[in-house]
Amino acid sequence: MNSKKIVPNDLVPIGKILKAHGLLGEVKAFLYNVDSDSLKPGINIWLNIKNEFIIFEIENIKSNNKNKLIKFKNINDRVDAELLNGKKIHLSRSFFPMLKEDDFYLTDIVGFNVNDSNGKNYGFVLDIIKLPTNDSILFNYNNEEIIIPIIDDFIELFDFENKILIIKNFEGFLTKWWKYIL
Repeated sequence: MNSKKIVPNDLVPIGKILKAHGLLGEVKAFLYNVDSDSLKPGINIWLNIKNEFIIFEIENIKSNNKNKLIKFKNINDRVDAELLNGKKIHLSRSFFPMLKEDDFYLTDIVGFNVNDSNGKNYGFVLDIIKLPTNDSILFNYNNEEIIIPIIDDFIELFDFENKILIIKNFEGFLTKWWKYIL
């Protein structure tokens, strides 16, 4: 652990530490993208501890059902591992795999305005949620949090130049389909 290293300005939250695992300093972690292979031994991740980003080097990582078991260098007992419970895992975007042309990471649309094809604004994207059925967008609509699935029935266009997500049939979605207010 080394808090003196310069914090990268391209950190992206990629998961969360759930709890300590065992007695030797491992933690159980949930990754937002369970298929991601970005985390490997020797990779540095960042955790926000008491409003300061602290770097941790991965010593070992292995799968445990849908979660990962991670052992960090210099975290060698359960007591130290428990101090990491509930912390979000951040990774420098420079460690993300290269994308093919016209592909993007869903995290790139966080902060986009949510509009319909007529330009009416419904709010902005707060987060991306990975659900068992599909990825979904969590966005702020009239000070409520709404989840809308990322499927062709509802998503018309991702406009990266203007940072706008264009949705279709939103009013119908609110009245006929699922409405989740968290």
